[in-house]
Amino acid sequence: QLADRRFQTHLSFIFVMHNILLVRRSTSRTRLAVQRSWWPTAAQTMDDIDDAALMRFRNHLVDRKNRKDSTLVKPRDEKEQAIMKLLRHVQYVDDHLEGSVGNVAMMREQIRAITRDSGTPSLFFTLNPADGHNPIMSFLAGKDIDIDALFDKPDSRFSSMDRLRTLAENPVAGAQFFHLMVDELIGKFLGLNRPDIRGVFGRVRFYYGVVE
Repeated sequence: QLADRRFQTHLSFIFVMHNILLVRRSTSRTRLAVQRSWWPTAAQTMDDIDDAALMRFRNHLVDRKNRKDSTLVKPRDEKEQAIMKLLRHVQYVDDHLEGSVGNVAMMREQIRAITRDSGTPSLFFTLNPADGHNPIMSFLAGKDIDIDALFDKPDSRFSSMDRLRTLAENPVAGAQFFHLMVDELIGKFLGLNRPDIRGVFGRVRFYYGVVE
């Protein structure tokens, strides 16, 4: 949101900050879930496992992966047996982290709930805003473009390669453009922001969108 776009075009700042925020969210908001009937056993099993056993088991799995060993993992001692028992009965809940297994499972359940309530979807499509060929993206990246002259080719000074290079240099502008286009699609095309809540397909009862 700053006028200074140096952070947007920095080669590694965005990725470093994203990783920091992701680690912060995963360590502060994830939790473990276990069935009530199994909780006494789970609590006792967690008390029986120490850090050294976890590190040995973790190194064992890494070594198997490096050797491309796809055979069934078997515990080598009682502590590893307890670890594997915990893995079977304790669930790692992380549905608030985008792209995680928990998040994907939550979205599937939401889609199933909509289907059970209102039937199968009437329309399915994939949206590609083509940010590398739109002058609005270049405008969001700070290029000197007359955004009010769209039909007069306001970015005629820029070639297709210039637009793609601008997108590669400023991925934040690409994300802003994508967000803007999706909001306009939902609000205007589907009509969710219209006074009569009607779009080109009439009144939309439900919609569900997922970003790849």
